[in-house]
Amino acid sequence: MKVGFILDGNFKNDQRVINEARILEHAKYEVFVLNLPIKNDTNFLKFSPKISLIKNRIPRRILNYLFALDNLLPLYDFFWYLAIIKFVKKYSLNVLHVHDLYLSRPAGWVVRKLNIPLVIDLHENYPAAINGYRWATQFPARWIVRPWRWRKKEKKYLSFASAIIVLSSHYKKILCEKYPEINPDTIAIYPNVPDIKTLLSYPVDKNILPLTGKIIIFYFGIISRRRGIHTIINALQSMLPEHPQLHLLLIGPVDKAEAKDFQKAFLRKELQNNITHYSWRDISEFPSFAEYSHICISPILKNNQHESGVANKIFQYMLFGKPVVASDCTPQKEIIDRTGCGLIFKNGDPVDLASKLSILIQDREKRLKMGELGKKAVLEEYNTEFQGYSLIKMYADLSK
Repeated sequence: MKVGFILDGNFKNDQRVINEARILEHAKYEVFVLNLPIKNDTNFLKFSPKISLIKNRIPRRILNYLFALDNLLPLYDFFWYLAIIKFVKKYSLNVLHVHDLYLSRPAGWVVRKLNIPLVIDLHENYPAAINGYRWATQFPARWIVRPWRWRKKEKKYLSFASAIIVLSSHYKKILCEKYPEINPDTIAIYPNVPDIKTLLSYPVDKNILPLTGKIIIFYFGIISRRRGIHTIINALQSMLPEHPQLHLLLIGPVDKAEAKDFQKAFLRKELQNNITHYSWRDISEFPSFAEYSHICISPILKNNQHESGVANKIFQYMLFGKPVVASDCTPQKEIIDRTGCGLIFKNGDPVDLASKLSILIQDREKRLKMGELGKKAVLEEYNTEFQGYSLIKMYADLSK
């Protein structure tokens, strides 16, 4: 079977999509990926023998403008339709696999015309996500983007699918309750689990941070208000009088719409010596930063978007044997309660977060035990090899 991935981004920069392609490759499928080229990457089209990368010729900047206008004038969908139908015909594809809801309409037009199956891979609860983005909800962009329309679009777009992939059993339950006409058997669960062989192959640099005698709290991911970063900063500030050795390590880009807010937060005089921020570090360095850290954190705020699944950082933290302190969003709470790998705090509450961090700071044995439990869970269950079975079964069902 030849599978066509449709991705509005760079394949090589999306670890979830790479992992899914490799799962299918190992199961003897051929995967063709229509995606956007990486700037200055002369080897963009080279990846592996059974995973072929195909350039979408529409420039990124043009696509961004067209997407913003899509609820007024659907040129974004039209241009994607032309690219996808040419892609399917050229490579004689047997099934289309689109990555996220907003690519479902042009792909739906193609599969209805060519009579092939469509897989819709929901990387997030997109209607909730776009209604939480400041770039889409502030005046005057709000009246151009019209983010509220995505709530109505979701039902129609999902009707195009032969199969749907979601991040968690919790989100599958939400979709089935919202849309009882969807057959639950057509919804596969594939969480944001890591490729443990790749991550464990990276060398550990124990001198990666020039810090000694510190207790490192590590956050990995996008820096934004909705990700709970202000909650961490406020908790840190309240804890420093009692725990002056605390140090917050943040790795990830700051949301552009919130850059000024976070610059002010990072530059607080009383915190300047207790925060280190890198806007980007290669994933190969993740094991080194995790090894250097004492506690890892996922403080995301509870909302419909974050109720759709567990961020990959949770499983990455667990793999390297670190205790996790996470907010009470349902999917990540379920993982942590089930495995015993950490503690849960009330989202958006810096006092409760400080309390949970204090418990682990003062109890080294608890930290070690929780870290061991998390690592065991990822090695045995929360990895691409184990979770990939649901993906393979879904594709086997499509070919019947």
